[in-house]
Amino acid sequence: MTLLSPAALRARFVERATAKFASNVPDFVALRQLVQQQGGVFRNDHGAIRTADPEVRALFVRAARVLGLHRDRDYRFPAKKLVSFDLQATGEDSTQFKVFVSQVDLEAFPPAVAELLRQDCAQQAAAVDHGAFLAQIGRAEQQGGLSAADADAFVEHFAMRLMNRNGAPMKRSTLEAVAAVSPEAASALALGPDFNHVTIDVRAAGFDGIETMAATMAARGFRLLPAIQGAPGTKLRQTATMAATMATPVLEADGREGSAATEKQFVEIIERSVARAEDGTPLWQDDGRPLIFKHFLAANAEKIFDAAATKASGMVC
Repeated sequence: MTLLSPAALRARFVERATAKFASNVPDFVALRQLVQQQGGVFRNDHGAIRTADPEVRALFVRAARVLGLHRDRDYRFPAKKLVSFDLQATGEDSTQFKVFVSQVDLEAFPPAVAELLRQDCAQQAAAVDHGAFLAQIGRAEQQGGLSAADADAFVEHFAMRLMNRNGAPMKRSTLEAVAAVSPEAASALALGPDFNHVTIDVRAAGFDGIETMAATMAARGFRLLPAIQGAPGTKLRQTATMAATMATPVLEADGREGSAATEKQFVEIIERSVARAEDGTPLWQDDGRPLIFKHFLAANAEKIFDAAATKASGMVC
């Protein structure tokens, strides 16, 4: 039996999850058209998820290992009530797809609000059966890959069921209570563990730098964060579109289904440069090429989080 390798499975997953993202985010479609007009390549540097459920996070990490992605560095965001880490492919190739995972820090919430989050997570967990998915993961772990049939089912469940808000709508009262503590956590609650953003590599897109790409996007009508994160010449520079305000189903106090205004998904652009040692010395690969920085910077990411933050004061639809 021919098995698809982790790299082949990763390529299928990226294609499926990116297509799902594109169906929900008009800015993504418009940016892809802009890159095509520029004559560039639309390379997805990474996707990012947020979740309040530790079990979802653990299952995501285990499933990502089937794709050849492994947990690497940790990042903390006390002001946002989030703790994060990245999932990376083995090796030094910065062009490999990555995932930035953020866990809502339940211990940082008032106990009553944390309990509301746990209740919502339990409701979502009860609404989905991961049994077949877990069996596929087990086979991949034993075999080092998956058959074509298993691969199709694995990728579909990963992108459409695990990375999804399952079950009944959340309570409006829960969303408002969470938003009062952390707008970023409220955005995560509204979306579920789907990609809240995907990130396009600036130079692959055909631009000579992030300033040029951001200026071109602004001229085309994209709403961007007010500043590029990372100074010129540093190893990582990023900016993002502002997430569109969308209507999200919620349960009202009387049990009726209502709608709340939330900010959930956006597009990021990224410029990666030479990695440096602690003393600022450039780092080089064994073959003499520059080592390109493949990780993330907490100071940059903290500002990128602002692109999707649902505040309690703006929720009424």
